[in-house]
Amino acid sequence: MVLRVGWLRILAVPVIFAAATFLLWFLFINRPPLKSGVAPDLHFPKSVADLRVLAEVSSAYQRDHYGYVLLLFSAAYIYKQTFAIPGSALLNLLGGALLGCWPLGLPLCCLLTATGASNCFLLSRLAGRELVMRRFSSQIHRLRQKLGESEQQMFVFLVSLRVFPMTPNWLLNLASPLLNIPLPMFFLSVLVGLVPYNLVCVQAGEVLSDVQSLDDVLTPRRLLALLTLALIMFSLSHFTRKAKGKAASRLD
Repeated sequence: MVLRVGWLRILAVPVIFAAATFLLWFLFINRPPLKSGVAPDLHFPKSVADLRVLAEVSSAYQRDHYGYVLLLFSAAYIYKQTFAIPGSALLNLLGGALLGCWPLGLPLCCLLTATGASNCFLLSRLAGRELVMRRFSSQIHRLRQKLGESEQQMFVFLVSLRVFPMTPNWLLNLASPLLNIPLPMFFLSVLVGLVPYNLVCVQAGEVLSDVQSLDDVLTPRRLLALLTLALIMFSLSHFTRKAKGKAASRLD
C-alpha cells in the first residue's frame, strides 16, 4: 500500500506539469492583438540576441496591454522556476527591460523566484521525499546537522548558499524538503538570498543594448562581490555555531 501511494505521488508530477503547460499555452494563445490587429510573437528567449528582439516586441505590446504582459511574464517565470527549467537569468533581464529595476522590476522578480522555487520544493516533497529518505536517510541526517541546530543558523546558511553564485539553485530547491527545512523559511531564504543576483540581472536588463552575452552580466567584478558577500555570511553562520557550542559546553 505504501509503495502504491509512492508511485501515485510520482505519477502526479507529469500530470501537474501537463496541466501547468496547458494553462500557460492557453494564456498565450488567448493574447489580445495589437491595435494593428496582429498578435506579437511572444516566446521563451533562448539567447541574449533573441531576448533583445523579444524585449522590443514586448515593449510595443506592453503599451496596449500592460496587464496581460505582466500576467504572462509572471506565469512564464513561475513555470520555469517550478519545473527547474534553465533560463531564469534571461527572464530577469527581460524583467529589467520591460519593468525597470524600481519600483516593480526587482521586487517582482524576487517574489516570482521565491514562489516558483517554493513550488519546486513542494513537488520534490510530494514525489521524492519517501523514496530518497528510505535509501539515503543517514546522508540526509548528516546534511541536516550541518545546517545548524537553530532556525537562525539554518536561515543564515541557506541565504548564504543562495548568495553564492556557483550554487545550483535547482538542486537546492529539490533537496531542501528532504532536509526538513520549513517551507516559510525556505521561501524567505530564496526571497532574500537571491536579491543580489536578481539585482545584477535586472539592472543589466535596463541597459539591454549593452549586453552581448550573459558573461557581460556576471562580470568578474560582480562575481567577486557575490563571492565576498557569501563568504561573509558563511563565516557568520560558522562562528555563530561555534560560539553557541562553546556556551553549551560551559553550561555542561
